[in-house]
Amino acid sequence: MAENLITYCMNVHPGEDLPAVRRALEEVTLPLRDALGASAPFPIGLRLGAEAAAALRAQEEIRRFSAFLERNRLSVIGINGFPYGAFHNCAVKTSVYEPDWLDPRRVRYTCNLFYALSHLPHAAMGDYRPSVTTVPLAYDRGQGLSPRFAAAICEMALFLRKLEGYTGVRMMLALEPEPDCLLESTRTVIDFFEALWRHPEWVPAYRDYVGICFDTCHFALCYEDPLNALRTLVSANVPVARIQTSAALEFSQFAKAEDLAPFIDGVYLHQTRRREKDASITCFHDLTPEVLPDLVGRRGRIHCHVPLAWEGAGAIGSTRHALTPAFWRYVRAGGWPIEVETYTYHVLPEHLRTRTLSEAILDDIHWVRMQLRNV
Repeated sequence: MAENLITYCMNVHPGEDLPAVRRALEEVTLPLRDALGASAPFPIGLRLGAEAAAALRAQEEIRRFSAFLERNRLSVIGINGFPYGAFHNCAVKTSVYEPDWLDPRRVRYTCNLFYALSHLPHAAMGDYRPSVTTVPLAYDRGQGLSPRFAAAICEMALFLRKLEGYTGVRMMLALEPEPDCLLESTRTVIDFFEALWRHPEWVPAYRDYVGICFDTCHFALCYEDPLNALRTLVSANVPVARIQTSAALEFSQFAKAEDLAPFIDGVYLHQTRRREKDASITCFHDLTPEVLPDLVGRRGRIHCHVPLAWEGAGAIGSTRHALTPAFWRYVRAGGWPIEVETYTYHVLPEHLRTRTLSEAILDDIHWVRMQLRNV
């Protein structure tokens, strides 16, 4: 198995149009590449919004962008196709899950992403192939898991098989489980994939084209041990396209309302979990001023990605402790590509934004490298 490729997810940057993507690459990614002393092409996890993805359907645009990447010694492990539209400087909240996989716009957008990915320089990833991450089917508004979701994923798998025939590039759709969505836990993921494999439109060859993106923050938020969750999914034959290493905000029973309030940003949805004395979990839709009194005096976790390199302070910390040496040994043995994903950096409290974005990402990548090196 090849050595793990380690990069960061570019959803920390605005990426609605191609000029914004290029600016992020020039201003942050290239200095990061140089600071890491990368001799081979530096792997990147692109983020392209619907506008940027549509622009890359033009042959001249895709040639120009591909040449830019090659000229700057950048190669792509995959694309973040989760946020369809604006993901920064506006109220995102539940709109990040829209359109969902029953909406033709999601299908069209994802097809555009795969078209772009098939024409860009790829990183060598051993047994793994470039992937596009996407929403976990839909935000769960009580609609249940309709068979139509499986039909939509079968349609995408067929598209990827045909696209491979034209381009020679095999790629994977990577559904990303997240709290309060139709796919949020190992159980819901396995149930869906087993239903998918039984769907009348599914054929065995499609297994090469559909898997998941394993985000450590999301599983930890659901109080699942990341190692056990990953092992369970692999044992159930659910393909894992890549690992996103990230940490959720964690608070102890000694945290005060004023400790948590600075993490209310008005931009992202911060699903919150309160751990009860009997080990049961109480779920809150979002971290809001109204919820704060219900959290004081209890332990819990919040869907707010905080830097991996941050050790925490007092009653406030993170779930990075769940990324144990045993977890890193398993990931290293598996050879999965790894993305650091702290997309919330711009809205974190000031005491967590003391460095430039390049420096913060560099710290997190160094932290991941150290964990792998020490096991």
